[in-house]
Amino acid sequence: MAKPILVPQVGQDLTEGQILEINVKVGDKVKKGDIVATVESEKAAFEVEAFAEGTVLKVCYAPGDWGKVLEPLLWVGEAGESLGEAAPEPVAAVSGAEVAAPVALVADGALRSSPLARRLAALGNLDLATVKGSGPRGAIVRRDVDKALAAKPAAVAAPVAAPAPVTAPAPAAARPALMAAPDLPAMAAEDVEVPHSRMRQVIADRLLASKQNIPHFYLQAEVDVTDVTLRRKAFNEAHAARITVNDVLVKCVALTLMEHRGLNVHVGPDRILRKGAINIGVAVSVPDGLMVPVLAEADKMDLMRISSETRALADAARRGVSKSTAKGTFSISNLGMFGVDVFPIINPPEAAILGVGPAVEQVRPLRGGLHIRQIMKLTLSADHRAVDGAMAAGFLARLVQVIEDFRFE
Repeated sequence: MAKPILVPQVGQDLTEGQILEINVKVGDKVKKGDIVATVESEKAAFEVEAFAEGTVLKVCYAPGDWGKVLEPLLWVGEAGESLGEAAPEPVAAVSGAEVAAPVALVADGALRSSPLARRLAALGNLDLATVKGSGPRGAIVRRDVDKALAAKPAAVAAPVAAPAPVTAPAPAAARPALMAAPDLPAMAAEDVEVPHSRMRQVIADRLLASKQNIPHFYLQAEVDVTDVTLRRKAFNEAHAARITVNDVLVKCVALTLMEHRGLNVHVGPDRILRKGAINIGVAVSVPDGLMVPVLAEADKMDLMRISSETRALADAARRGVSKSTAKGTFSISNLGMFGVDVFPIINPPEAAILGVGPAVEQVRPLRGGLHIRQIMKLTLSADHRAVDGAMAAGFLARLVQVIEDFRFE
């Protein structure tokens, strides 16, 4: 029976993706795991895998077309089979296991290329910057790399240089040595106009809408992380672990949201949706912008799992791979390494985001004396349409307590 391979559902509120390249044609045989197409979403491009073996019966889109998510990208079945024999149930009923898996992003600043094109270029030692793309919006696809590799001259062995003559060292100059001038980047000869990438456009649209439509208000609190930092170090040494401060914050935020469900919501124009799952988004800087991979049901994870999954999601995001499809209910953004305290913009439709500042040594009164403590600033941005000041203050005060009292098990 013929089965559809679908345009994958990835990212929050994604409704369509642009077909970057199709790697098969009608009549081709495919096996499970073959890369049949590349689809570009709002922020990334994804290779689409075949989930079953068979013959390609129909290709529904051409490169450059926009396909709606969870609708057929192509059909696979027995050779000669009619699509009239395909399963009659609607596309939306197809199980999640049949949705092609997103496995790799293609974006390198303003240079856009498909994952397959990148791999072939790497194997052929080809600089993609020298290749002109013929795909949608100038993307470099497989045929462009194949053409460039075919035109590439064979490598010629470099001649062996003759040994340099040995000369006596010059006498030292009778003057003090001067510090070498630092290497300065060459100034651009002219202005260069760089079009917004798809990711940059989406970030701009979403955050502009956030600031225009959401009445942000901000609360700030200080938390003493001296003790929890020492406990974290001891735990890591005892268990050969790599728990970070951010991992602890994710766990503490999830625990606090269990008690303060009013912040674990999605906000619409005329209603508030109280979310059952606590899904924590962690902002990650990537070369062309920002991605927010989501830890689904973070409240049910122990620290070790939070640590491993956060690291895997962040590493994937920096490679441009979007591995999380859950919708976040609360986000954390940590720019403390840059010494920044107040900065977060709410990621709609969420109702709040936590900004994490640096841990700074400060003198604080403690147990009758003055002590140097590690103090971290937390900034909570909240949506006043759904969250009142007292509600946000209660959450932030409880979060400070949870962090300071946190014990590693």
